[in-house]
Amino acid sequence: MNALSSSSSSSVVSSSPASFHGPSAFTARELQVLDALRPFLGAEAEGLYAAQGRSLHKLVCFARDSSLPGCAQLLCGLRLARELLAEELRPGEAFRSLYAVSDYLKLHFAGQAHESFAVLFLDARHTLLAFEDLFRGTLTQTGVYPREVLKRALQHNASAVILAHNHPSGVVEPSPDDLAVTEALKSALALIDVRVLDHIVVGANRVASMAERGLL
Repeated sequence: MNALSSSSSSSVVSSSPASFHGPSAFTARELQVLDALRPFLGAEAEGLYAAQGRSLHKLVCFARDSSLPGCAQLLCGLRLARELLAEELRPGEAFRSLYAVSDYLKLHFAGQAHESFAVLFLDARHTLLAFEDLFRGTLTQTGVYPREVLKRALQHNASAVILAHNHPSGVVEPSPDDLAVTEALKSALALIDVRVLDHIVVGANRVASMAERGLL
């Protein structure tokens, strides 16, 4: 993992202002993440985030792999940020927007070196019932079992689901296998009157919505 600065400074972030463009450059949800980092990193939070290309994936990888002082605090801050984003996905809360789900998923999957498959179970009003990681695979693929997804949907009495998985390669373009899995799950879940609202692919701080791309 490359250091943030070419100097031998012991700090986790360069003090150069070139990597920081001011609070107005960040989105509202990015500021929410930065608010979670500041108690642990202070004024260095913005510079560290900018130095990692404003990528949560790169930020998590840096914190996990670097031995520089301050990375333990960074990991604590990132855990808090994920909890804050999860506030908008609490069971019983109305489903608000794809953006809230996408931001949470980006941080949830950030830094994972393996593929994981998760499901958001929703009721008839698209209120979140549960969020579960169901399957974990290798660097390139994950075994997804429709029977297990159906069982969990019935246990939660779900009326709809949002599927999600990550591509450790960083490429978010849905693969032919992704499309095949989605179609298989749609067909299986239709047997118990559960709709698949979306399948979101996450990679390198980006997301691809199959619903938005007309692939459902």
